[in-house]
Amino acid sequence: MSNFQPHHLRRLHQDTEVPPAVNQIEVHPYLTQDEVRGFCAEHGIAVEAWSPIGQGLELDDPVIGSIAERVGKTPARVILRWHIERGDIVFPKSVTPSRVKENFDIFDFELSGGDVAEISALNKNQRTGPDPDKFDRV
Repeated sequence: MSNFQPHHLRRLHQDTEVPPAVNQIEVHPYLTQDEVRGFCAEHGIAVEAWSPIGQGLELDDPVIGSIAERVGKTPARVILRWHIERGDIVFPKSVTPSRVKENFDIFDFELSGGDVAEISALNKNQRTGPDPDKFDRV
């Protein structure tokens, strides 16, 4: 499923017998979706992040830049690794061969718990896509 919020998921649990396997939601450092992720974790639903780099908004963030410099990686790699450390499924989109390669190169380092917490603290509840509760279904 895609863009289901906890109240949508509760209704789904009440009205169906087959639980969903994956909920694809917008997740990035400026929109951490902790409530949705918590509900999904509690009910065995994997979270797949769409727009995992927030359409590039966070690439110039000083916190991410500082962590990237310290670990010797690009800000994009740090953000993608942050998702992995939190347990998100990520499929970053790119048509640029160098960026595709870069997006795969996130398994040769780890972020500390402090790094993950610092990045998570950047949450602004800032969406780059539509709000699932206000989405025009016309």
